[in-house]
Amino acid sequence: MRRPVYDPTWTPAVAEIYRNDMREIWDSDIERHSFHSYQNQLDIYVGMVEKYLAQRVLDVGCAQGTLALVLGERGKRVTAVDIRQPFLDYARTRYERGDVEFLAANIFDRPSLGRFDLVFANQIIEHLVYPATLLRILASYAEPGGLVVVTTPNHDYFRSSLPSYTDLGDPRDHEHRQFSAGGGDHFFAYTEEELRHAAGDAGLDVAEVFYFESPWISGHFLFRFLHRVVPLSVLRMGDRAALRFAPRRLAHQICLVARKWA
Repeated sequence: MRRPVYDPTWTPAVAEIYRNDMREIWDSDIERHSFHSYQNQLDIYVGMVEKYLAQRVLDVGCAQGTLALVLGERGKRVTAVDIRQPFLDYARTRYERGDVEFLAANIFDRPSLGRFDLVFANQIIEHLVYPATLLRILASYAEPGGLVVVTTPNHDYFRSSLPSYTDLGDPRDHEHRQFSAGGGDHFFAYTEEELRHAAGDAGLDVAEVFYFESPWISGHFLFRFLHRVVPLSVLRMGDRAALRFAPRRLAHQICLVARKWA
């Protein structure tokens, strides 16, 4: 993956993802905890592809395409979809090698993409008020026996002040708030039970649900100050201990892995 080169003609949104890339991928000294947190997420996602022996991967809402590029370089066949063409143009500037296709499309328009062993939708479902609909659409791109993987902020995290999906009441009252792009626009979060229920409504079997990213890795709750003085190996050890002790309360993120059989 090529290091991005700043282009003054970029839109503000693309310039922002460039700044994110610099602090999350290329320069750990800019914001050490953001670097460690993002690398931890990448490790988890790549590890899941390897765990489930997936060769063909669809990444929905890929943004700047980092996961797709990493998987392509590891020999996977990847299709990366995002509704924002400028983000995909930016992603292409970092491409070096691998079987990676970028496509600008809205997944709700059901574009023709083929079938995949594993379908990712990371940090998307919290922007939508009909989760089962999203999961059904994602599942339509999975091979029989294939997987749908969804990650989202965890409602039960001790620092979360957002209502849960159930607390919203009638989702029709919140349709106008959907499709926001940034984490600052979140207006609710999901619990494990809500994600499991949505998977069931979508006709999927839950293969696993797990929690990840404690303050040791995210840097929340002043833990960010440790990242410049404590070795990463120690931070990871603290993260593992926290997630064993109280994953539901101490994890910022939650992951649903659901299998499509038919």
